[in-house]
Amino acid sequence: MTTNRFLFLAMPVRLTLCLFVSALMVAGLSGCGSSRHVSAKRVSSVSAAVSGKGSGASGASQRIDVSGSLPAETRRLLEEARRWMGTSYRYGGSTRSGVDCSGLTSQIFVNALQIKLPRSSAQQSEYCRRIDRSELMEGDLVFFRTGSKGVSHVGMYVGDGRIIHSSTSRGVIVSSLDESYYRRTYHSSGRVERYYAMISGKTDKNKGKTDKRKDKPAGAPDLKQRMEESPVSVPAEDLDRLLAGVSRKVSEKVSEKVSEKVAADPKASKAVSAAADLTAVASAAADKEKAADRVRKALEKKRRDLEDIIDQKVDSVISDYFD
Repeated sequence: MTTNRFLFLAMPVRLTLCLFVSALMVAGLSGCGSSRHVSAKRVSSVSAAVSGKGSGASGASQRIDVSGSLPAETRRLLEEARRWMGTSYRYGGSTRSGVDCSGLTSQIFVNALQIKLPRSSAQQSEYCRRIDRSELMEGDLVFFRTGSKGVSHVGMYVGDGRIIHSSTSRGVIVSSLDESYYRRTYHSSGRVERYYAMISGKTDKNKGKTDKRKDKPAGAPDLKQRMEESPVSVPAEDLDRLLAGVSRKVSEKVSEKVSEKVAADPKASKAVSAAADLTAVASAAADKEKAADRVRKALEKKRRDLEDIIDQKVDSVISDYFD
């Protein structure tokens, strides 16, 4: 009888303990650790991932194909990504013993192409040039919002609508962007400019530019042509020097005439002086704005760095307490 009463009284305690452990497991499975914040709002997203709607649980192919038709730099990225498959997840990690989502993308780019990306997923989103999802190609980054605060997860596109990323519950895997979890949490896509420059080559700087000079009337030869057709024989070198001298003298004369006109007209002189003063004031204001902008950017960087440090410290304390 005493034993039955003890078991009856212990049942609520056991139930409470089970609920507490389950809550801890759910909190540990949420979002990417590179910008992790534990909140009750994310329980539904985590439940979806655990039930098979995220983290590659739908059966997305784990094979990363490296086609020989791809640029050499793209092949190096994909081959490096292959080497990380199966690596376990570790918040703040960037080695084969454990890596988080932004640590994975950073290591792939630096090892394959010596391109150093910012450390957090949010910073990588700002670093990249924004592109449309339909423009994705191998090597582009895909960002997700798994919590209440902006970008919190990142993966690298490997083709066929799939990304490689570090999942908190399964480590480094390949997942399909068509899975409901990733469709729901998708934030944006970005392209690393230095990588894109490597595979696209230098663009023609003159492409698209048009000649702004007015077309000469048909049958109206220029000065050089008329002189070449004249009966007087002039060596080509002397002709070029003569034309250069004429052009210089014309420019000087025009400049002289303009200066004389301005000097003779008090209103024009005042206007020129006022324009010079305005230019000086605008230049000084622009310099101050640039200085203020540099200060703002420095303060913003320090704020983000402090947030990352606080996140890492909080995670370390939680891990030490519960491990």
